[in-house]
Amino acid sequence: MTVLEFLAAFFGILYLGLISFHKRIGWVFGCVSSGIYIFVCWQQALFIQAVLQFFYVILGVFGYVHWNENIKILIERVPQKSHVIFIVLGFILSLFLGKLMSMTNQELPYLDATISIFSILATILATKSIIENWIYWVLCNILSIILFSIQGLEVTTFLYIIYLIGSIFGYNNWRKLIIAQSKIN
Repeated sequence: MTVLEFLAAFFGILYLGLISFHKRIGWVFGCVSSGIYIFVCWQQALFIQAVLQFFYVILGVFGYVHWNENIKILIERVPQKSHVIFIVLGFILSLFLGKLMSMTNQELPYLDATISIFSILATILATKSIIENWIYWVLCNILSIILFSIQGLEVTTFLYIIYLIGSIFGYNNWRKLIIAQSKIN
């Protein structure tokens, strides 16, 4: 465990807690966590994860701006057929990226690619306040626990166990918020 890994995990937990309650400030902590994880992942030869963390910073800024405090952001759902398209496209992109990265010294390229592609999708859905983002996060967090455990990143593995639990909590909390907002509208 490095100090950087510990700090990244700490800010990641703050991010998850705040986002699960649909609080805008959570995006700031997510950006800090991801910014630190860029270096941690690069040191572990998890290059796709490092690039993913960079995307998280960009998407975190987008999420922060999109969740403007002056505008009430409603939590929404996406039609099931859209998810079929997301999943098929996600797996195609994962295979392509995994194959590309298998030509380098990338560790576990296909697993890392799958996590990264679906994590980007989940983050985009989160920035748009789409409740199903949490379902994608459950899958991504399970796969991330496996990846980081294999890499010996114990603190990060523990973080993703917390993220897994938080994803379930976040889904349930957002579901309650949808019910509450439907009573208001």
